[in-house]
Amino acid sequence: MSKTKKNRPGAGTPGRQTETGTYGRASTSIYQNTTQPTGRQPGMIEKLLSSGAENAVPLQHLVKLMDKPARQVRQQIQAERLRGIPILSDNEHGYYLPKTQEDVDNFVRSMLHRAHEIARVANTVRLRGRRLD
Repeated sequence: MSKTKKNRPGAGTPGRQTETGTYGRASTSIYQNTTQPTGRQPGMIEKLLSSGAENAVPLQHLVKLMDKPARQVRQQIQAERLRGIPILSDNEHGYYLPKTQEDVDNFVRSMLHRAHEIARVANTVRLRGRRLD
């Protein structure tokens, strides 16, 4: 995607995330993951990401780069993850490719913790809901 694409009017309005330059390389679409298995085509999101949390791309920046709604971008991320592309994320930085095994381990630990918390809440609601009968 061209770096000269103009933002629509009002894109810099207060309350929106501002670009800090920590993910500037991602907008150039340089594919930096050189460890991909042969024969596998990189995904659309994967092409926009670099390795390491320090190079993470926030969701809103991916939305601008892909010119798609956030929901569709998240669906694309999910589809690529399910195809085996290790797109990592965290609440602090955004989306990125793993640089180390520790990056992968931290992401997996976070996802499993979230899954556990979601299951715990669902089970509590289910038990409380049975008492309403």
